[in-house]
Amino acid sequence: MDQELLRTFCDLHKEILPACPIRPTHGDTAHLAEEILSGKVDAAIVTLPLRHPDLRIQELRRDRLVVCLRRDNPLATKSSLQPSDLQGNLTILYHPQRHPEAHERLLELLADAGIQIEEYSCASHPSEMQTLVKGGHGFALIREGTTLDEELTTRPVLGVDWTVDTALIYHKTRHPKTVPILAKQLPKPRPQDNKETMRSKASVSALASIAARKRPPSSAKDGPVQMTLIG
Repeated sequence: MDQELLRTFCDLHKEILPACPIRPTHGDTAHLAEEILSGKVDAAIVTLPLRHPDLRIQELRRDRLVVCLRRDNPLATKSSLQPSDLQGNLTILYHPQRHPEAHERLLELLADAGIQIEEYSCASHPSEMQTLVKGGHGFALIREGTTLDEELTTRPVLGVDWTVDTALIYHKTRHPKTVPILAKQLPKPRPQDNKETMRSKASVSALASIAARKRPPSSAKDGPVQMTLIG
C-alpha cells in the first residue's frame, strides 16, 4: 500500500490521542480481517477485494496498475503497451496465497484482455517483484507511482482500467470510538475514478495494516478510546 496513507492515519491518530503509542505492522488482508473480527486488531488498511457482513469497509483510493519492465527491454521504447505485449512477458505475480481473491480476480481481468498466464515467478512484496524484473525474469504489474530501481521503468496498458483498491476496515459494532472519527478524515477515492474503473478493478496484495494491541472484543459504546498499532 501507499506508505503516505499509513502515515496520514498515524498522524491523525496522534492528533486525537497524542499519548497513545502507535505501532504499524504489515500483514495479509484475510489474516488482518480475522484479527479484527476476533478483537485483536482495531483497524487495518488493506487491499481489496474483501467482503464480510460484520466489517465496515471504507474505500480510500484506487491506483492504476502499470507494467514494470527493464529500461533496456525493447518494449520500453514504447510510451504504452498493448495487452498483447504482455503475453509471454508478464511472468511475475504476487504469490496467490497472499491474497487468493485478488489473484483470482487478476487472472480473470488478464483473460478478458486476451492474456493467458501459464508459468510464472512469485513475489510477496513490491521490492521482491522489482528484484525479479531487474534479474530478467519477466514483467510485473505494480501500483503506479511506486518508487523504482534505476534500472526499471513502467508503462501503462492501453484499453484497460486495472486498479489496486485500498480500504480502511474495522468492525461495525466493536471498535474504539476514535476509528470512525479518523475514517471521516481520511481521503476518499478521486472523482475521476469512475464506475467503469471500479468494475475493472484488480487488487494484487495486502501490503500494510494498521493494527491494535491485543485485547478482548468490546462494543463501540463501551470500548476503549485508545488504539495502539502493533509493530
